[in-house]
Amino acid sequence: MPQISPTDDARLDALGDYAVLDTPAEPDFDDIVHIAAHVCATPIALVSLVEKDRQWFKARVGIDACETPITQSVCALGLARDELLIIPDLTADSRTDANTLVTQDPNLRFYAGAPLITPSGVAIGMLCVIDTRPRPEGLTTEQQHTLRALARQVIVQLEYRKAIVVQQTIEAERQLLNEELSHRLKNTLAMVQGIANQTLKSVADRAPVEAFDARLLALSSAHDILMRESWASARMNLIVEGGMNLHAPQHRFTAKGCDTLLGPRGALSTAMLVHELATNAVKYGSLSSPTGHVDISWRIEPGEKGEEFVLEWREHGGPPVVVPEIKGFGSRLISTGLSGTRRVEESFAPSGYEACFRAPLSRMREN
Repeated sequence: MPQISPTDDARLDALGDYAVLDTPAEPDFDDIVHIAAHVCATPIALVSLVEKDRQWFKARVGIDACETPITQSVCALGLARDELLIIPDLTADSRTDANTLVTQDPNLRFYAGAPLITPSGVAIGMLCVIDTRPRPEGLTTEQQHTLRALARQVIVQLEYRKAIVVQQTIEAERQLLNEELSHRLKNTLAMVQGIANQTLKSVADRAPVEAFDARLLALSSAHDILMRESWASARMNLIVEGGMNLHAPQHRFTAKGCDTLLGPRGALSTAMLVHELATNAVKYGSLSSPTGHVDISWRIEPGEKGEEFVLEWREHGGPPVVVPEIKGFGSRLISTGLSGTRRVEESFAPSGYEACFRAPLSRMREN
């Protein structure tokens, strides 16, 4: 029986960190055992991970079992050393001559294994090759070198796999947090809306109250889009379409432009800008007419100080345009432009209202 401590906490902790035990086969590990068997000319090759009461095979070739009891583990004999463990004849070695895998089917005879050593120096198992006949010559120098190199690649794959698992865990936790924050934000916006409605219920002119409600709804819609991307970014087309869908059916507007991501600040600014433009179009512009239409486009182009984000709004098919004599809150919000840059060009041509908004791309993508 191999001399292995059942309380080897460092090894067991390392195996736990890798979260690899009892996972399905993976091509990257399967390829390694096939290469090992081919190079060393053996019928059996294993990636064996030594746990407390068993050794489990992450990858295997030439053997059906996916694990064996620790009492049958030859691999456990190599955990206390950082060099190859080579046993030319398992029947002639006192450590293995009574092993039931040697005395009974499959009657193993030759063993060579390279320890799987983590970056922190903990041996968690072996990459081994096994034969059913004794091999007094063992392995050639080249075969030994290759077995060691492949063992290092097993650790590389385990580390890579662990990094992916950790990242997936972080993303899952972040998604859960975002959902909770989104839920709380919606509750807060609903509370603000309720307080405002109760406070302003005696106001005779309901237009400002309704405008306030609509702005809260637009803000909530933009938050939903950002939440889907973990508050890191939002796609421009989703921002525009989401904002316009609150005001008009899709056949009443066209939205097209380059596939670009905006940061949270740029996304919220754009969403509120589209909301105010659409509100005005519904009240006074092209969307107030059954035949009216809005064309919305965006692009990225070179600027004096780097790339610029450009948003254009064009209305047509509506009533004759009249230049507003008094600017309300919505008009003032439009004049602030994208992310407060105030780079706005407006045209009140009789054929329809048009506007062009510009902002540094870097500012629109700020997180």
